[in-house]
Amino acid sequence: MNRVIGWRQIARLVSLPIAIAIGLAACQAPSSQRASSPQSDAASAAQPLKLGDATGELVYQGQRRTYHLYTPKSYRPDRPLPLVLAFHGYGSQGKDLANGSGFNDTAEQKGFVVVYPDGIDRRWNPLNKFLTGVDDVGFVPALIDHIKRIRAIDSRRVYAAGVSNGGFLVQRLACESSFQIAAFASVVATLPSQLQGSCNPQVPTPILMINGTDDRKVPWQGGNLSYGSILSVPGTIEFWQRHNSCPSSAQVKQLTGGRVEVARYANCQGGSEVELVTLKGVGHVWPRGGSGPSQLLNGSEEIWSFFQRHRLGQG
Repeated sequence: MNRVIGWRQIARLVSLPIAIAIGLAACQAPSSQRASSPQSDAASAAQPLKLGDATGELVYQGQRRTYHLYTPKSYRPDRPLPLVLAFHGYGSQGKDLANGSGFNDTAEQKGFVVVYPDGIDRRWNPLNKFLTGVDDVGFVPALIDHIKRIRAIDSRRVYAAGVSNGGFLVQRLACESSFQIAAFASVVATLPSQLQGSCNPQVPTPILMINGTDDRKVPWQGGNLSYGSILSVPGTIEFWQRHNSCPSSAQVKQLTGGRVEVARYANCQGGSEVELVTLKGVGHVWPRGGSGPSQLLNGSEEIWSFFQRHRLGQG
Protein backbone atom coordinates (compact mmCIF):
# COMPACT_ATOMS: atom_id res chain seq x y z
CA MET A 1 0.00 0.00 0.00
CA ASN A 2 1.06 3.57 -0.42
CA ARG A 3 3.01 5.20 2.40
CA VAL A 4 3.75 8.86 2.87
CA ILE A 5 7.34 10.04 2.69
CA GLY A 6 8.76 11.29 6.00
CA TRP A 7 10.53 14.42 4.78
CA ARG A 8 11.23 15.66 8.29
CA GLN A 9 13.06 12.42 9.01
CA ILE A 10 15.01 12.78 5.78
CA ALA A 11 15.98 16.32 6.71
CA ARG A 12 17.94 15.04 9.70
CA LEU A 13 20.32 13.31 7.29
CA VAL A 14 21.60 16.54 5.78
CA SER A 15 23.60 19.34 7.34
CA LEU A 16 21.83 22.27 5.68
CA PRO A 17 19.05 23.79 7.80
CA ILE A 18 15.65 22.69 6.54
CA ALA A 19 14.43 26.28 6.42
CA ILE A 20 17.16 27.16 3.90
CA ALA A 21 16.51 24.06 1.82
CA ILE A 22 12.78 24.66 1.63
CA GLY A 23 13.17 28.33 0.83
CA LEU A 24 14.99 27.67 -2.42
CA ALA A 25 12.50 27.59 -5.29
CA ALA A 26 12.92 25.49 -8.40
CA CYS A 27 13.61 27.58 -11.49
CA GLN A 28 10.79 27.98 -13.97
CA ALA A 29 11.22 27.95 -17.71
CA PRO A 30 10.58 31.27 -19.46
CA SER A 31 7.08 31.87 -20.74
CA SER A 32 8.37 31.67 -24.30
CA GLN A 33 8.60 27.90 -23.81
CA ARG A 34 4.82 27.60 -23.49
CA ALA A 35 3.28 25.94 -26.49
CA SER A 36 0.44 27.76 -28.20
CA SER A 37 -0.63 24.79 -30.30
CA PRO A 38 -0.34 20.98 -30.19
CA GLN A 39 3.14 19.89 -31.17
CA SER A 40 5.59 17.04 -30.74
CA ASP A 41 8.91 15.83 -32.03
CA ALA A 42 7.79 12.19 -31.85
CA ALA A 43 8.79 11.72 -35.49
CA SER A 44 12.42 11.73 -34.35
CA ALA A 45 11.87 8.91 -31.87
CA ALA A 46 14.83 6.58 -31.55
CA GLN A 47 12.87 3.61 -30.24
CA PRO A 48 10.21 1.57 -32.04
CA LEU A 49 6.60 2.41 -31.32
CA LYS A 50 4.85 0.03 -28.92
CA LEU A 51 1.19 0.53 -28.12
CA GLY A 52 -0.29 -0.52 -24.80
CA ASP A 53 2.16 -1.14 -21.93
CA ALA A 54 5.83 -0.27 -22.28
CA THR A 55 8.79 0.69 -20.13
CA GLY A 56 11.51 3.25 -20.70
CA GLU A 57 14.27 5.26 -19.13
CA LEU A 58 16.20 8.49 -19.35
CA VAL A 59 19.17 10.00 -17.58
CA TYR A 60 18.63 13.15 -15.53
CA GLN A 61 21.43 14.80 -13.54
CA GLY A 62 23.52 11.68 -13.94
CA GLN A 63 20.83 9.38 -12.53
CA ARG A 64 19.00 6.70 -14.45
CA ARG A 65 15.26 7.34 -14.23
CA THR A 66 12.76 4.69 -15.25
CA TYR A 67 9.06 4.74 -16.02
CA HIS A 68 6.03 2.76 -17.18
CA LEU A 69 4.15 4.07 -20.19
CA TYR A 70 0.69 3.35 -21.55
CA THR A 71 -0.21 4.34 -25.11
CA PRO A 72 -3.82 3.76 -26.23
CA LYS A 73 -4.36 1.61 -29.31
CA SER A 74 -6.01 4.59 -31.01
CA TYR A 75 -2.67 6.43 -31.02
CA ARG A 76 -1.42 7.84 -34.34
CA PRO A 77 1.93 9.66 -34.70
CA ASP A 78 0.25 12.41 -36.71
CA ARG A 79 -2.43 13.08 -34.09
CA PRO A 80 -1.04 14.48 -30.79
CA LEU A 81 -2.75 13.18 -27.64
CA PRO A 82 -2.93 14.54 -24.09
CA LEU A 83 -0.37 13.29 -21.56
CA VAL A 84 -1.05 12.41 -17.92
CA LEU A 85 1.84 12.12 -15.48
CA ALA A 86 0.88 9.74 -12.63
CA PHE A 87 3.07 9.71 -9.50
CA HIS A 88 2.98 6.70 -7.16
CA GLY A 89 3.00 6.72 -3.37
CA TYR A 90 5.92 6.19 -0.97
CA GLY A 91 7.26 2.64 -1.09
CA SER A 92 5.66 1.91 -4.47
CA GLN A 93 6.70 2.09 -8.11
CA GLY A 94 5.08 3.34 -11.27
CA LYS A 95 3.89 -0.14 -12.24
CA ASP A 96 2.04 -0.42 -8.92
CA LEU A 97 0.01 2.71 -9.65
CA ALA A 98 -0.56 1.52 -13.22
CA ASN A 99 -1.98 -1.74 -11.86
CA GLY A 100 -3.92 -0.22 -8.97
CA SER A 101 -5.40 3.02 -10.31
CA GLY A 102 -7.27 1.95 -13.43
CA PHE A 103 -5.69 4.81 -15.37
CA ASN A 104 -4.74 2.53 -18.25
CA ASP A 105 -8.38 1.61 -18.82
CA THR A 106 -9.38 5.26 -18.77
CA ALA A 107 -6.52 6.17 -21.13
CA GLU A 108 -7.64 3.48 -23.58
CA GLN A 109 -11.27 4.59 -23.46
CA LYS A 110 -10.68 8.35 -23.58
CA GLY A 111 -7.56 8.52 -25.74
CA PHE A 112 -4.58 9.85 -23.83
CA VAL A 113 -1.04 8.75 -23.00
CA VAL A 114 -0.14 8.12 -19.35
CA VAL A 115 3.35 7.82 -17.89
CA TYR A 116 4.08 6.40 -14.45
CA PRO A 117 7.60 7.48 -13.46
CA ASP A 118 9.54 5.69 -10.73
CA GLY A 119 10.81 7.70 -7.78
CA ILE A 120 14.39 7.19 -6.63
CA ASP A 121 14.30 4.69 -3.73
CA ARG A 122 10.52 4.41 -4.27
CA ARG A 123 9.79 7.91 -3.04
CA TRP A 124 9.38 11.50 -4.20
CA ASN A 125 10.95 14.63 -2.80
CA PRO A 126 8.16 17.25 -2.66
CA LEU A 127 10.36 19.89 -1.07
CA ASN A 128 13.90 20.91 -1.97
CA LYS A 129 16.52 18.71 -3.61
CA PHE A 130 18.95 19.36 -0.75
CA LEU A 131 16.76 17.21 1.51
CA THR A 132 17.44 14.00 -0.41
CA GLY A 133 19.86 14.96 -3.18
CA VAL A 134 17.10 14.25 -5.72
CA ASP A 135 15.57 17.06 -7.77
CA ASP A 136 12.18 15.58 -8.60
CA VAL A 137 10.67 18.97 -9.42
CA GLY A 138 13.35 19.55 -12.06
CA PHE A 139 13.03 15.98 -13.29
CA VAL A 140 9.39 16.46 -14.33
CA PRO A 141 10.04 18.92 -17.22
CA ALA A 142 12.83 16.63 -18.42
CA LEU A 143 10.43 13.68 -18.37
CA ILE A 144 7.79 15.64 -20.31
CA ASP A 145 10.34 16.60 -22.96
CA HIS A 146 11.50 13.00 -23.17
CA ILE A 147 7.97 11.65 -23.69
CA LYS A 148 7.39 14.27 -26.40
CA ARG A 149 10.37 12.84 -28.29
CA ILE A 150 8.85 9.35 -28.41
CA ARG A 151 5.12 10.11 -28.60
CA ALA A 152 3.02 12.78 -30.29
CA ILE A 153 1.85 14.89 -27.35
CA ASP A 154 -0.44 17.92 -27.31
CA SER A 155 1.73 20.38 -25.37
CA ARG A 156 -1.29 22.33 -24.19
CA ARG A 157 -2.81 19.24 -22.59
CA VAL A 158 -0.21 17.87 -20.16
CA TYR A 159 -1.56 16.98 -16.69
CA ALA A 160 -0.20 15.72 -13.35
CA ALA A 161 -1.85 13.37 -10.84
CA GLY A 162 -0.38 11.73 -7.77
CA VAL A 163 -1.31 9.68 -4.73
CA SER A 164 -0.03 10.17 -1.16
CA ASN A 165 3.70 11.03 -1.43
CA GLY A 166 3.13 11.48 -5.17
CA GLY A 167 0.19 13.74 -4.34
CA PHE A 168 2.41 15.95 -2.20
CA LEU A 169 4.74 16.23 -5.20
CA VAL A 170 1.78 17.24 -7.38
CA GLN A 171 0.92 19.99 -4.90
CA ARG A 172 4.52 21.23 -5.28
CA LEU A 173 4.28 21.01 -9.06
CA ALA A 174 1.11 23.10 -8.92
CA CYS A 175 3.25 25.75 -7.21
CA GLU A 176 6.14 25.51 -9.68
CA SER A 177 5.10 24.06 -13.05
CA SER A 178 1.88 25.73 -14.16
CA PHE A 179 3.78 27.05 -17.20
CA GLN A 180 3.97 23.50 -18.58
CA ILE A 181 1.18 21.52 -16.88
CA ALA A 182 -2.45 22.47 -17.51
CA ALA A 183 -4.14 20.95 -14.44
CA PHE A 184 -3.30 18.99 -11.30
CA ALA A 185 -4.92 16.30 -9.14
CA SER A 186 -3.78 15.01 -5.76
CA VAL A 187 -5.25 11.93 -4.08
CA VAL A 188 -4.94 11.52 -0.28
CA ALA A 189 -2.53 14.46 -0.03
CA THR A 190 -2.60 18.15 0.91
CA LEU A 191 -0.21 21.10 0.69
CA PRO A 192 2.90 20.76 2.91
CA SER A 193 2.91 23.67 5.35
CA GLN A 194 6.46 24.61 4.37
CA LEU A 195 5.31 25.46 0.85
CA GLN A 196 2.49 27.77 1.87
CA GLY A 197 4.61 30.92 2.01
CA SER A 198 6.62 30.30 -1.16
CA CYS A 199 3.89 28.84 -3.39
CA ASN A 200 2.93 31.61 -5.77
CA PRO A 201 2.11 30.36 -9.28
CA GLN A 202 2.16 33.07 -11.91
CA VAL A 203 -1.05 31.87 -13.59
CA PRO A 204 -4.33 30.39 -12.35
CA THR A 205 -3.90 26.73 -11.40
CA PRO A 206 -6.78 24.25 -11.85
CA ILE A 207 -6.55 21.63 -9.12
CA LEU A 208 -8.62 18.67 -7.97
CA MET A 209 -8.26 16.94 -4.60
CA ILE A 210 -9.67 13.56 -3.56
CA ASN A 211 -9.51 12.87 0.17
CA GLY A 212 -11.09 10.50 2.67
CA THR A 213 -12.46 11.79 5.96
CA ASP A 214 -10.99 8.82 7.89
CA ASP A 215 -7.46 9.00 6.46
CA ARG A 216 -5.01 8.39 9.33
CA LYS A 217 -1.85 8.91 7.26
CA VAL A 218 -2.94 12.24 5.79
CA PRO A 219 -5.52 13.43 8.35
CA TRP A 220 -8.38 15.60 7.16
CA GLN A 221 -7.46 18.21 9.79
CA GLY A 222 -3.75 18.24 8.84
CA GLY A 223 -1.24 19.08 11.57
CA ASN A 224 2.29 18.28 12.70
CA LEU A 225 2.81 14.65 11.85
CA SER A 226 5.75 12.24 12.06
CA TYR A 227 6.81 13.07 8.48
CA GLY A 228 6.22 16.83 8.61
CA SER A 229 3.57 19.53 8.88
CA ILE A 230 0.70 19.66 6.39
CA LEU A 231 -2.30 21.90 5.86
CA SER A 232 -5.77 20.51 6.45
CA VAL A 233 -7.88 19.46 3.48
CA PRO A 234 -10.17 22.52 3.85
CA GLY A 235 -7.12 24.73 4.38
CA THR A 236 -5.51 23.50 1.16
CA ILE A 237 -8.72 24.01 -0.80
CA GLU A 238 -8.99 27.53 0.64
CA PHE A 239 -5.39 28.22 -0.39
CA TRP A 240 -6.05 27.30 -4.03
CA GLN A 241 -9.47 28.93 -4.03
CA ARG A 242 -7.84 32.18 -2.94
CA HIS A 243 -4.98 31.87 -5.43
CA ASN A 244 -7.38 31.31 -8.34
CA SER A 245 -9.78 34.09 -7.23
CA CYS A 246 -12.65 31.62 -7.08
CA PRO A 247 -16.18 32.39 -5.92
CA SER A 248 -16.69 32.06 -2.18
CA SER A 249 -19.26 29.29 -2.49
CA ALA A 250 -19.01 25.95 -4.25
CA GLN A 251 -21.40 23.98 -6.42
CA VAL A 252 -22.02 20.86 -4.33
CA LYS A 253 -23.46 17.53 -5.38
CA GLN A 254 -23.92 14.31 -3.45
CA LEU A 255 -23.24 10.88 -4.96
CA THR A 256 -23.80 7.28 -3.86
CA GLY A 257 -26.34 8.15 -1.21
CA GLY A 258 -24.33 11.04 0.18
CA ARG A 259 -21.16 9.03 0.80
CA VAL A 260 -19.32 11.03 -1.86
CA GLU A 261 -19.51 14.82 -1.98
CA VAL A 262 -18.16 16.83 -4.91
CA ALA A 263 -17.61 20.53 -4.19
CA ARG A 264 -16.64 22.51 -7.27
CA TYR A 265 -15.45 26.12 -7.26
CA ALA A 266 -15.98 27.02 -10.90
CA ASN A 267 -15.62 30.21 -12.94
CA CYS A 268 -12.34 31.12 -11.27
CA GLN A 269 -9.75 33.44 -12.79
CA GLY A 270 -8.61 32.49 -16.29
CA GLY A 271 -11.16 29.69 -16.56
CA SER A 272 -9.54 27.73 -13.74
CA GLU A 273 -11.41 25.84 -11.03
CA VAL A 274 -10.85 24.08 -7.72
CA GLU A 275 -12.63 20.84 -6.88
CA LEU A 276 -12.74 18.70 -3.75
CA VAL A 277 -14.07 15.15 -3.78
CA THR A 278 -14.80 14.02 -0.23
CA LEU A 279 -15.01 10.27 0.43
CA LYS A 280 -16.91 9.99 3.70
CA GLY A 281 -15.68 7.29 6.06
CA VAL A 282 -12.83 6.35 3.71
CA GLY A 283 -9.14 6.11 4.57
CA HIS A 284 -5.84 6.29 2.69
CA VAL A 285 -6.76 4.81 -0.71
CA TRP A 286 -6.99 5.55 -4.41
CA PRO A 287 -10.69 4.93 -5.18
CA ARG A 288 -11.29 2.47 -8.02
CA GLY A 289 -15.08 2.26 -8.28
CA GLY A 290 -17.20 -0.80 -7.78
CA SER A 291 -18.48 -1.82 -4.35
CA GLY A 292 -17.08 -1.61 -0.84
CA PRO A 293 -16.38 1.25 1.60
CA SER A 294 -13.26 2.48 -0.21
CA GLN A 295 -14.55 2.04 -3.76
CA LEU A 296 -17.27 4.65 -3.99
CA LEU A 297 -15.76 6.44 -6.97
CA ASN A 298 -13.63 5.69 -10.02
CA GLY A 299 -10.79 8.06 -9.21
CA SER A 300 -9.14 7.85 -12.62
CA GLU A 301 -12.36 8.72 -14.44
CA GLU A 302 -13.08 11.58 -12.05
CA ILE A 303 -9.56 12.96 -12.54
CA TRP A 304 -9.77 12.71 -16.32
CA SER A 305 -13.17 14.40 -16.33
CA PHE A 306 -11.53 17.29 -14.49
CA PHE A 307 -8.39 17.36 -16.65
CA GLN A 308 -10.19 17.42 -19.98
CA ARG A 309 -11.84 20.72 -19.09
CA HIS A 310 -8.47 22.49 -19.02
CA ARG A 311 -5.58 23.30 -21.33
CA LEU A 312 -2.74 25.78 -21.26
CA GLY A 313 -3.57 29.26 -22.48
CA GLN A 314 -7.31 28.76 -22.25
CA GLY A 315 -7.81 32.01 -20.32
